[in-house]
Amino acid sequence: MNLDSIKALLIGTAIAFSGGLLRVLVSIQNKEKKQPWEHFITLTIVVIVGLTMSYLMNKAELHDKWYSTGVLFVLGYGYDKFLKMITNNLPNWIDTAVSIFIETRYGVKTERPFHVEEEKKDDITE
Repeated sequence: MNLDSIKALLIGTAIAFSGGLLRVLVSIQNKEKKQPWEHFITLTIVVIVGLTMSYLMNKAELHDKWYSTGVLFVLGYGYDKFLKMITNNLPNWIDTAVSIFIETRYGVKTERPFHVEEEKKDDITE
């Protein structure tokens, strides 16, 4: 690793960190119910993500492009929103992917029975 690579890693990590720091400051300003250790964890994850993405962009020779700065800043600022979006929708994505795989591989269309959910609703109300 040469000096330019190290410099690209540090600059990229600093950009991602600035996005994460802005996210923490907005969280504090909006009086979100977060403990100080949660902000520290946020910044630690942002540094790890920033370092990883900077390394990948450096390997792909994208570290000197104008859009790499924006990507790193947005990753730093919005990683928790992206993570929440992915984890909330992950069961649906897995279910869809498995259904498509089974349908293409075996020709069997899988559908969830909706009457089971209706029976559960009836059990709860009684």
